[in-house]
Amino acid sequence: MKLEITPDTTATETTHDRLSVLRDENSTLIALADGADAGPASQAAAALTVRELARCFRAGSLPDDPRDWEMILDAIDLTVFKDPVAGETSALVLLVRHGTVLGASVGDSLAYTVSDQGELEVITPTFRNTTRIGTAMASPIGFGPVPLRGRLITRRGSRVAAQADRSTHAAA
Repeated sequence: MKLEITPDTTATETTHDRLSVLRDENSTLIALADGADAGPASQAAAALTVRELARCFRAGSLPDDPRDWEMILDAIDLTVFKDPVAGETSALVLLVRHGTVLGASVGDSLAYTVSDQGELEVITPTFRNTTRIGTAMASPIGFGPVPLRGRLITRRGSRVAAQADRSTHAAA
């Protein structure tokens, strides 16, 4: 399976969002953090979160169980909480391997696929108002493994709803 990463050219550039995409011959790890606001503390939280997820990849710690990804995000929550500079962030980690995707999320970042026919399938838990990373009270929710059918996209929950509305209208 070929996996291509394409930046969203319609998105505005913000400094509180962090993304890391790491690959080896068998896996792709996508780590996304969206700081709570545009302040320096949120920027630090997002950067630290993505850096810690990238460290898992480099250490070869890529679990195949979503509960393990929940525990990793829990540990990152405590690391960010203890950092004297970092604030709060949401997070999404996706592991793509052997035609499937799994991972965990905290906050409002979602992942979904869009098939060649325009069908939208949300693969992460839908938006819920959860405590972010950096509070020592985050509650990550794991997902998958699910077959990767179509183009994999990450967005905020509100943007996924808008995409679904466009897909529904286009199909009607």
